Amino acid sequence: MAPPNEEREMTNRQRSLVDDCFEEGQYESGMAVLDQLRSSSFKPPPYVSLNAIPDPDLTAFDSDHIRQLLYIALFPPPLPANDQTTQQAQFPPTPVKGSPTKHKLTLSKASLSPSVVESETAQRILFSFLATNSPASLFRALPRYPLHDAADTDLLPESSRNGHDEDSLIARESLCLRDCKNCWAILKQGFIQRKKLLPQNSRQKRERGAYDLEDAVLDQGYDTPAVVAEHAWPILQWLLSLFEKDELLKSQKSGERFSLLLLSQIPPPRGGTGPRWEAGAPLDIVFHSIKQEDRERREMAIRLLTLLINLTLSGFFDGPMFAATLTTRLYTSSPQIVQNLMEGLPKTIPVLTFKISVCQKFLSSSSSLNGGTKPRPRPLLRRGSRRDSGAMSSTTDIDVARTGSSLSSRPAIAMCSEVFQLLSGDHKSQTSASAPPVLTIKYALLVSYAQLQGLLPPEESDGDWKDALVNGGLKHVIDTSFPSDSTYHTALAIITHLWLAT
Repeated sequence: MAPPNEEREMTNRQRSLVDDCFEEGQYESGMAVLDQLRSSSFKPPPYVSLNAIPDPDLTAFDSDHIRQLLYIALFPPPLPANDQTTQQAQFPPTPVKGSPTKHKLTLSKASLSPSVVESETAQRILFSFLATNSPASLFRALPRYPLHDAADTDLLPESSRNGHDEDSLIARESLCLRDCKNCWAILKQGFIQRKKLLPQNSRQKRERGAYDLEDAVLDQGYDTPAVVAEHAWPILQWLLSLFEKDELLKSQKSGERFSLLLLSQIPPPRGGTGPRWEAGAPLDIVFHSIKQEDRERREMAIRLLTLLINLTLSGFFDGPMFAATLTTRLYTSSPQIVQNLMEGLPKTIPVLTFKISVCQKFLSSSSSLNGGTKPRPRPLLRRGSRRDSGAMSSTTDIDVARTGSSLSSRPAIAMCSEVFQLLSGDHKSQTSASAPPVLTIKYALLVSYAQLQGLLPPEESDGDWKDALVNGGLKHVIDTSFPSDSTYHTALAIITHLWLAT
């Protein structure tokens, strides 16, 4: 019996109402029933382990309705009208031999592909579930790396569980989502092909997955698949909203703002202990999204990067390593990309602290190419943590002893004199078309440092910064670090007066 105000599993009867519709290919009807059953009191059906002890009205099953919704939502739309030749070549008609009954059966199976309208409906219902149900209950449909001891079956990736074949074709096809390593993989171009959904026997499914990304790329002629398919942007937005809600709930519970569900999408260290650090896949999405012309897609890049930055405060994700990885990517990015990322991030103490760290690494690396020295950061004093020692006891929290990590304090912040030294340093040519965006980083460093000093309590702020504002020291640094005819110099001349006023 679930405690009051806690989500309970849907009953077998409720689940069967949806399954019956999906088995017949009536996706719209099934989704309508699922939407009616949606409630903050019931979790959408996941896999129930055969070793679990379910409620009396439940039976063991492998029917994950959220996973099936994701599959329908990610099913590619038809090719544009001018590409019908390519589409016909991709799915050539195959003569059907045999009796009329076999011909009718083949046509019925070929018509089970989700339509564009059904995909849009699935996307809408996914967001509806996010409004009524907890992120943890929805996340059971997604692949993930384990956060707990391997003996904890309920927190293992879906692909490691033992189940049986599902009755509906869409349920079997959706198993390709379960077999991924992380949620980033399901967004890739070519992960799900638009093809006729034909039944497979158990042996075929085991010998070759429902969809193989490499084969899909070759079949559809992709040179390099995009990390986010054109039709997968709504699902990326759903994932970001899920992580953000999980982060908010964590903050309300323990005062620490980071998402453990997001942490489960980063592989554990190869040695088995220590913080996680391999964030290449989500960073690929960040830099792909920030290059998009659509403003909402660029905002998704900022949202994902903010989530990753907040995760560095947990102690379970290596902040210095992540800052170094991000710095390397920024070094080969255009000034516009760097500017969009730096200016889009929220003005909070953790994010500003991380931005300053990245700018320090960037400018230190740039100046070292010309024999410059790297300034040493100063540890920042902070008041005692208000963390509740029992806050990590929920079923989605991490076993600290097994990860070899603990919650870390805020990263060190450079002193004002060190920031000024970096701004005035001798960096790689700033005029060459192939030069890194040094001026953009310098501007971001100075503005971020000023904003951080305005947010810090008096006992943590840098007195040298306040002196530089009034004695002309800041103006001198701006004049020597930014060309007088640059937009950065003009903007800083105006902003400086605002800093003086505060």
